[in-house]
Amino acid sequence: MTINLVRQARRLRGLAAAVIVAAAANACETLPPNGQEPAWNLTCPVQAGSAVTLVVGARANSPRTRVPDEVQVLLRAAALQGQKVQVIRVDGVPTVALTATFQTEGRNDQIRRRDLENFLTQTVQFVANLQPKQPEADLLGALTQAGQVTPEKGTIVVMDSGLVTTGPLSFRNAGMFGARADDVTAFLKAQHLMPDLTGRSVLFVGLGETADPQPALSGETHDQVGELWHTVAKNAGAVCDGDLRTALTRTAVSAAFPVTVVTPPPVPAFDRCGTTVLPDNSPVGFVVGKAEFRNPAAATTFLDSLAKVLEGYNQQIMLTGTTSSEGSDAANQTLSEQRAAAVKAVLVQLGVAESRVKTHGAGEKWPGREVDMTKDGVLIPAAAARNRSVVVELKCPK
Repeated sequence: MTINLVRQARRLRGLAAAVIVAAAANACETLPPNGQEPAWNLTCPVQAGSAVTLVVGARANSPRTRVPDEVQVLLRAAALQGQKVQVIRVDGVPTVALTATFQTEGRNDQIRRRDLENFLTQTVQFVANLQPKQPEADLLGALTQAGQVTPEKGTIVVMDSGLVTTGPLSFRNAGMFGARADDVTAFLKAQHLMPDLTGRSVLFVGLGETADPQPALSGETHDQVGELWHTVAKNAGAVCDGDLRTALTRTAVSAAFPVTVVTPPPVPAFDRCGTTVLPDNSPVGFVVGKAEFRNPAAATTFLDSLAKVLEGYNQQIMLTGTTSSEGSDAANQTLSEQRAAAVKAVLVQLGVAESRVKTHGAGEKWPGREVDMTKDGVLIPAAAARNRSVVVELKCPK
């Protein structure tokens, strides 16, 4: 779809320095000359007057889409320079839903300004009313399309939770919540699935933010989703990647096509007798390739709940470390032993008798492990994440 406000009209150019832009607080500021940053602050510098592509997650389980004021400034600057404004859906088969270029026949500034405001209003309303055409959501596919249709120096604005439900990064696979961002990008590169965002700026709006009936993401899980997509953007060649913070509602988009509700990982809980798996995305998670807790304070607080379960009882505790398949068998065996020992050290520090706790390293070879390598030797991120754990077995006397 192409918007031409007036047919066979000459494009409006050279007006950027004269047009007054309404900011969020209804304050006014003048657009900078072409090629400079807008006057408002962004964590990711963008080039005003370049093409803008909006990647819009207009789908069930996501907050209603609203184009932030800062993005409207970008749209205005693009329109003034005759640059394309495009919109891409983030549904199961991402498509370009809109291609628009501002044109006017206005013979004076007043008419040209009116035409410009009409163009912006139509674009913003189009985004607000956008509906998906396919079930599920594929942000990776939408980013790939955005890289293809957005010229270099352009800006891609992603307005979506990032919680995709189809494609190779689907969070319907629960292991994606624990997948390391670097593993994901290595997998995408090896499988030739990485978008090409070279020379583009990428702004994210609403990463990790969901709407009913999709459960809200906890702080750590919320941050993991954000880190994943920022790492993808960086490795895809983006000039910069930034977050644009804006208030979002928990009211979902009303859409005819369904999106699967995905289940965030629960916080592990301990029974007095039995087995509990502490995955790598739990508070007891480790620095890559080391037996050091990513967050020692969080690990200690969490393991204190285990120490309290043990109080007044005489269970024996077996801690088994497990790893994913990258690296050598010997290195993984040693790492798994060291991680189990690290958990034991905290429990002893919390008052659990050392004689009650035994440790074991299973490395990458243990019952129930998942295949986490492709036939070509590429690590599968979600499966690898599930294979990294410390298993806590509480053995009660009979």
